[in-house]
Amino acid sequence: MCPRAAPTCEICEKVVSKYKCPSCLVPYCSLVCFKKHKETPCAKPSAAEEKPASPAKEVSVVETKHVVVKTEHKASASSAAKEVPVARPITVEEEKYVVEKTQLEAIASSSEIREALKDEALQKLISTIDSSSNPLQELDEAMGVEAFRVLTEKILSNISKSSDKQRS
Repeated sequence: MCPRAAPTCEICEKVVSKYKCPSCLVPYCSLVCFKKHKETPCAKPSAAEEKPASPAKEVSVVETKHVVVKTEHKASASSAAKEVPVARPITVEEEKYVVEKTQLEAIASSSEIREALKDEALQKLISTIDSSSNPLQELDEAMGVEAFRVLTEKILSNISKSSDKQRS
C-alpha cells in the first residue's frame, strides 16, 4: 500500500502542497497561498468529484507499522490564522486496519502516550515520516529507533485494550 504522490500547490504551482482548502479541497503550500486562494470565493466539490476511481475505500489516515488511523481535520475560527495540515489520502483496502473513534480517544487520553510524545526528537521523527515522499520506508527505518518502537507498542497495546472493552 503506497500513498499517492504529493500534489503541487495549485496557487503558486512551484512547491509541493502540504495542505488543502477546507472548502474546495484545492491543494496549497503555505498561508500566503491560502490567503491568495481565499481572495476569490470557492465551494466544496460535488460528491461525484470526491469519490475515488477505485472501489477501495479512501480515507485520510496516519499509518504506523500495522495500523491505519482515520483522521478528520476541522478548521475553527480560533485556528484560522494557523496553517492546518491535511492528511494525505491513502487507499485502505482492508477496513480492519482503520482505527475507530473510541480507539483514537483511548490513545489521546493515555497519559503514558502523551508523555512519550513530549520528546522533541520523537516529534521530529514523526514529522519527518509524515512529510516524507516515501513514508513507508521512513516508518521501517523509524522502527529501529527505540523511542519510536516503544511508542508504537504503547499505541498498539492501547488500541488492543480499547477493542477488548468494546467487545465486552
